[in-house]
Amino acid sequence: IARVSGAEVDITERTRVLEIRGSKVQRRKAHKYAVGIMAQRTGPVSVREDYEDGDLTMLSVPQEAVGFVTGQGGNFLRSIEEEWGALMLF
Repeated sequence: IARVSGAEVDITERTRVLEIRGSKVQRRKAHKYAVGIMAQRTGPVSVREDYEDGDLTMLSVPQEAVGFVTGQGGNFLRSIEEEWGALMLF
């Protein structure tokens, strides 16, 4: 989240509070990404039109290609994120 938003992000384990510091744009993006990541833990992520603020590209992935795109345990998806500095939600 910090890498792709440019914000400083810390989580306090005891209270489970996520602190986000940075410019208004950095904080907004970090918050948006955190919400998306938390939503992904419980199922597919739905992206609303107001989610777009110049940092979003959406692709439709056919069901038969999902495993190829994500890789085993999401490893391929994570490697793309790392290499390109992106955050990918499914």
